[in-house]
Amino acid sequence: MTSLLRSALRSISQQSHLRFYSAAPKTESLAQLVARLRKETQAPIAKARQALTENNNDYTKALEFLLASAAKTSLKVASRTTKEGLVAVFSSGSHAGLVEVNCETDFVQRSDGFKSAVSTIRGIVQQQRGLEVKPVPGSSLFSECSDAKSLKTWSDANKVTPILVEAIAKMGENMKLRRVTLTPMKPSMSLVYGAFAHGSSDLMGRIGAVVALSISDAMNAPKEELATLARQLAQQVVGFDPIYVRDTDVKDLASLSPEELEAQILYRQQFLMGGGTVEQVLENFRTKHGVAIKVVEFSRYVCGEGIELKESNFAEEVLQQAGLKA
Repeated sequence: MTSLLRSALRSISQQSHLRFYSAAPKTESLAQLVARLRKETQAPIAKARQALTENNNDYTKALEFLLASAAKTSLKVASRTTKEGLVAVFSSGSHAGLVEVNCETDFVQRSDGFKSAVSTIRGIVQQQRGLEVKPVPGSSLFSECSDAKSLKTWSDANKVTPILVEAIAKMGENMKLRRVTLTPMKPSMSLVYGAFAHGSSDLMGRIGAVVALSISDAMNAPKEELATLARQLAQQVVGFDPIYVRDTDVKDLASLSPEELEAQILYRQQFLMGGGTVEQVLENFRTKHGVAIKVVEFSRYVCGEGIELKESNFAEEVLQQAGLKA
């Protein structure tokens, strides 16, 4: 057994949702053992039956068999390119963030199993325990982690690795936690975050964004309307892909055409919900509620951006899988 496989097995077996049980009582039927194995590992019925059959209905050994099989599958597909996947976003009163998890095909990307895995990983990331992040260049709020080694170390220590290994074993595709962007986990009365992801109602999609807003008078700001506006501004960033927040963020404003200024500067864009430009909508909010709002920063992910898809020779892949070619 390779050191990578041992590491994967150790990581899985230490997680609370994959507990090792003592051998099942003799009174349990095969059907009951299969049901218990499936509940513990999410393995298909046929795979659970195989594990029990090959281990004389010994539950503990069958569980070990399934975990080893899952880890081997994970290692087998580890070199495959993962360009599809989902961006998951979140926002709360204290912080916000974006998470990208990749898979190989859009078929798996649309599956409930993959969505569930991504949602669970987002929840773990949201707790921000021990994740080493570095400030995003030019940002005062957002920090990121996209280093594969750092993400792997953190994933092993925070129950993310077994989630991915289980999903890989079940769906047969390589999957990776690619990158994370976070704001500080500090409650602030003067900051509000909005989050939006395209194509999904559960804040997951192919494109996601988080927007940070500063508020002049949080105590008197209408909370529901403010939350709606923050979400809509995040939706604006997802749909219209601005580069800058305001004119003063552009180093050489004169070098841009009027069309480029409107396309690249958030405040100059027409607000997607109507009412003029984004800047005019913020000014109208101040006039109506007596509360000034400014967009501080935003962060936007497009799933798979920057990943080059390796061209593969299908015939060579078949020969390699058959062990006929190195």
